[in-house]
Amino acid sequence: MIHSTTAPSILYLWERRTLYIGEYSEFVPLTQGAASLMIAIDGPITIELPNTSEVVSVSSALIPAGVTFKVDTHGHRIANCYLDPYNEDFFRLKQIMQNDVGGIYVNSKKEIMQAAALEKMLCHNVDQKEAAMLLENAVFPSFFEAPKRNTTDPRIIEIIDFIKGDPTVNHTNKDMAKRINVSEVTLQRLFKATTGIPIRRFRLWHRLYVTATLLAFGRSITEAALEAGFSDASHFNHVFKDMLGMCPSSIIRRTQNMSIFVDESALRNQLSAVS
Repeated sequence: MIHSTTAPSILYLWERRTLYIGEYSEFVPLTQGAASLMIAIDGPITIELPNTSEVVSVSSALIPAGVTFKVDTHGHRIANCYLDPYNEDFFRLKQIMQNDVGGIYVNSKKEIMQAAALEKMLCHNVDQKEAAMLLENAVFPSFFEAPKRNTTDPRIIEIIDFIKGDPTVNHTNKDMAKRINVSEVTLQRLFKATTGIPIRRFRLWHRLYVTATLLAFGRSITEAALEAGFSDASHFNHVFKDMLGMCPSSIIRRTQNMSIFVDESALRNQLSAVS
């Protein structure tokens, strides 16, 4: 097995999804700010379930946003696809997961096909456009296998887009509630029901995404984090480790062997948002 800091890895950044493929060597508890689909490429991984000491061995897992868990990849390569904030991706994928284990959904009906497609992306350094097609056609279920969610509350879509419009601003719940003509309590309830996480956590998660996008544009990690709205390096480091389960220094060590692909529209939008 290639050592994790020199092994090749790849990161795709789209407007609504983020996909990392490679090794993942740290096993601290993490609480992601988005739902994710985790696929083991080389062999089973183990996941320690939230609020229990139970450990399950799986080759695929669908993890809701806001769930705290710990993963041990046993040195195997994995793919972790962070899903859209509206939870439409989660709704579709949930329909092809065969078991519910303590709030984490495991054993995808398509996991062999999913692992093959994701390994192809990594080994052939597949470009952004082809990766998006593989993701949609081989990793996600077809609309015949898993129909789309009927509706997503348009008021929460508006708030998500509003936050993404300028990630550096800490809009108050009062102002955002007024924007969609609801009370603050109703806003918070609807937002969590849609995304799975509170507003503040979503804002921090989105700032991590913006940081990664700016890295692809050539910024240093510190520059990118500050431009994305983090108050200082300490704040960024804390959020990064809490949500991704590793220290930013781990990413710095990997960047020489990491290919980063950014959707052009996503890059333009983020540069415009922080300029």
